[in-house]
Amino acid sequence: EISKDKTTSTSDEFSYFLITKEDEYFNVESFINAGWKKSKSFITDATDKEGNLLTPDAEEIWYGFYNQKDIEIRFYIDHSKAATSGVESAETAVGRAVNANSKGGIITSTNNRVSYQSYVLAGNAVILCQDLISNCKELAGKLE
Repeated sequence: EISKDKTTSTSDEFSYFLITKEDEYFNVESFINAGWKKSKSFITDATDKEGNLLTPDAEEIWYGFYNQKDIEIRFYIDHSKAATSGVESAETAVGRAVNANSKGGIITSTNNRVSYQSYVLAGNAVILCQDLISNCKELAGKLE
């Protein structure tokens, strides 16, 4: 018998993605100015075992923190690319289990995988959130 998850949720928990600021363009500095702490950059041409790009069309990928939560930001040439390729790879990233195979996410120096629960599409950037969408929504709201 399959057991159902019995956890109760707020509306933020039911919503795992948000699209905002479609006409705006952001860079790493935009996020730093909004309070995000930059940690390190990742290669944009990483592939899975079959040789498929994990983040096709990404121009830059940065990992850092906001409100003491892991936040990965993937930058695209424009909102259109972020809304297609970016959302596709974000859906893959939030859809996997913490101990999933190598199809996305990062493995830290201690060999722990960062898993993401939600994402926000803000202009040309896709913001992957470690936990509920509220932190990413707050960060996106501070972008100028």
